[in-house]
Amino acid sequence: MKKTNIYLSVFAIMASMFISCGDNDNFSKEHILTDNEIKELARQDSIREAQKNKINADLILEYTANVVVSANLYTGVDVEVEMSKIAQLFDITEEQLLAGIDEEAGAPEINGFAINWSDRKEIAGKSNTNAPWGHWWSAKGDVTGWGDDAMTFAEFNSETKSFHVGQFPGHLTIGQNIKFIECLKYNDKRAAVVIDLNAIDAPKVEASIVDIQEISVEVIPNNSYVQTPVQFDINKTFSDLGISSMDEVQFLGVKQDGSYSQETVTGKGFWYDKEGYVGDHGDNASVYTNYGEVGDDDCIGIGQMPDQMQPGMSVTIQYGFLANNKIVMLKITVIVNAYEDPEEKPAGEPTVIEENISMTKQYDNTYTPVNFDVKDILKDAFKMTTYEIFQAKNNGSLKIYINEESEEEPAYTADSPGYWIDEQGIPTEYGTGYIWCSLGGSETELYLYGGNHPSNCPTEGTTIQTKVIVLCNGGKAIFNLTYEITPGIDIE
Repeated sequence: MKKTNIYLSVFAIMASMFISCGDNDNFSKEHILTDNEIKELARQDSIREAQKNKINADLILEYTANVVVSANLYTGVDVEVEMSKIAQLFDITEEQLLAGIDEEAGAPEINGFAINWSDRKEIAGKSNTNAPWGHWWSAKGDVTGWGDDAMTFAEFNSETKSFHVGQFPGHLTIGQNIKFIECLKYNDKRAAVVIDLNAIDAPKVEASIVDIQEISVEVIPNNSYVQTPVQFDINKTFSDLGISSMDEVQFLGVKQDGSYSQETVTGKGFWYDKEGYVGDHGDNASVYTNYGEVGDDDCIGIGQMPDQMQPGMSVTIQYGFLANNKIVMLKITVIVNAYEDPEEKPAGEPTVIEENISMTKQYDNTYTPVNFDVKDILKDAFKMTTYEIFQAKNNGSLKIYINEESEEEPAYTADSPGYWIDEQGIPTEYGTGYIWCSLGGSETELYLYGGNHPSNCPTEGTTIQTKVIVLCNGGKAIFNLTYEITPGIDIE
């Protein structure tokens, strides 16, 4: 460009500046907005805010979910959704809508997605949870995944026509509020379900105790979490509470201040400290309660904190059943006695015993085990009683290796002491294992257990050979194991 053209361009720019300023001679002077200008800016801000908050949907359904905060559980509430309104919008039947959500053959193609609350950004995908429709949500009400940022989740159940709105344990705080938007689309119609979650504290239990059942149970010290069944009067419990099933019960534990803990942490029960009050898992724990895993319906389970309860100790705990604003309390005294071993040690010094053993099971897509009785072999090799071997297994002094022993501590990859084993008979991790093999039992029984991986192991069957070496008390038991998986079926 020629210099004369540059000068003309600069002159034109300067001239336009003077012309645009009009009568304003002082360019550094602050401009004071007029009332009309202020109103116009406010109007534009309002438009932008409205656009930001707008939910792009033809139908918006709004619901509230009050979720009790829990430090340990994925607790939540069910929020029923008016699916008939969504079906009407889509001009299909409610049955077709639900079938489409579940992606049944021949059903309408119902597309699910989500909308972030914070910026209204649309997130593709019907689900990132275990349900056909539903997502994990952050504190801002934006889609996230399971993990550190997750606060809550929504999982739709077509049978109940409801979202189960739950929490990530320990992430919500009392008083926290989160709004999120689950959406469906069919053809050109869009429906949004807005859920307003309120994180609340558990309501204080004001019910009266209508009966106390006093129970005493004697146990031996245990260094595992095995439960002892303890019987209570279930018929009297039903009568006192006015119920017909334990499914109607809320479980309670008594804390040191006399209040009730409502947050079960051991299935359907609580950990108790050495004073007998609800506490935490750890060195000060004594026993725990649970219901529904051992014995009949009229039994609860009492388990111990491994290696904490010694002969001569006792603890009295309180475990309650709440229903219809009434409480039946079990007052349970756990007495710890020394184990009276009924067996005698085999004579002689610990030795080496080698045996060829075979285990066979039909493939299935679960972890169902088969077992081989190794009690007598281990007793003879180690010159120990069954109880002593069981204790050694639990405290880690019994060690198992695969194929060859080592001076290093075993790195168990399955139920301790045990391993996942690949198709070559080599110990491996769960992700590449074909079978697992572990030692288990009790004070009176000892078995080598094994099962197949539900997806890695071929369904048509396979045979794996490996060597299981068990060391304890200076003795050694070597099992040359042939493990045959025969063709099987998937179990629903």
